Amino acid sequence: MKAKLYINRQNLKENIEYIRNKIGNRKIIAMVKANAYGTGDTLVAQELQNMGVDAFGVANIEEAKRIREAGIKGMILVTCVVYTDELKEAIANDISMSISDIEELKYIDEEAAKQSKVAKLHIKVDTGMTRLGFTPENVSLAIKEIEKYENIELEGIYTHLSCADSDEEYTLDQIRIFRETVEDAKRIADFKYIHILNSDGTEMYTDEPQIDTHVRVGISMYGYSKNMQPITKLTAPVIHINNIDKYTKVGYSGTYIAKPNTKIAVVKIGYADGLSRCLSNNISVVVNGVECAQVGNICMDMMMIDVTDAPVSIGDEVVIWDYTNDLKDIAKLSHKIVYEVISNLGDRIERIVE
Repeated sequence: MKAKLYINRQNLKENIEYIRNKIGNRKIIAMVKANAYGTGDTLVAQELQNMGVDAFGVANIEEAKRIREAGIKGMILVTCVVYTDELKEAIANDISMSISDIEELKYIDEEAAKQSKVAKLHIKVDTGMTRLGFTPENVSLAIKEIEKYENIELEGIYTHLSCADSDEEYTLDQIRIFRETVEDAKRIADFKYIHILNSDGTEMYTDEPQIDTHVRVGISMYGYSKNMQPITKLTAPVIHINNIDKYTKVGYSGTYIAKPNTKIAVVKIGYADGLSRCLSNNISVVVNGVECAQVGNICMDMMMIDVTDAPVSIGDEVVIWDYTNDLKDIAKLSHKIVYEVISNLGDRIERIVE
């Protein structure tokens, strides 16, 4: 018996359709980094490919290689730095790489030459995130350097919006800077992929004068932003039932003291699986249609719930959150954002598409 994260195929499809209707003639780069935000990268990428998505974004070579080996045929972009000792696998697996430093070019070209292949690069532009990327005034210089190498193809150019959900003035300035940078860059190079809009940007700024060819969507695709359908349901099995009397303490530190004739179920999920200990004595779950309080401190591998008023048997599935916005409540009570909660779900949880 295992905890299970169910992935709703229909909700995912509806989210993709909503995004496509929103973005016009742009196409989608689906962000499946961090195990597809905890939902299972190979499973989700395969579903997206079946829905016609042909470009994907990840954070590192390991993620890129895993989904490539799972049968993903389209463009896969690593959005973080690819180190010299990772270049061999990146080029061998036809992985597109982000470039933020011209010093990297020599090593990329040398490895591509060894494999008799062409390395594909996307220039990252820092328009205000202050993380990775060339400053806008150095992009043209970077392009000219790239063009000196025979074994490198300049495939794309992109930037990242840092405040799309919180600062319209700053975001519009980032869009303006990127647009001007791309207009200058297109005088000396062609790009198959031009991308700036993230999930919030896609929802709020697609009507800006278009220079981009693609949008990069993450959290919205998984259903946890405006106008989207949540795609995940988390359950865990009941593995033991205790009938206890009043004043009995439950769990570490005895933070819950039972009332008379209490029935406690032990559930196989804990903070090692990503269910924050901050939630202890503070959430309800559903067992066979009955809402039940979680009681006692959540343990590393298990938690306890009060099932006094619920029909329950060993093996029954306990619903921790469903295909609703319950996850947002869980995140708030965990003092986290939704991204953190789902991306922290552990490997012991089985992922199932339904």
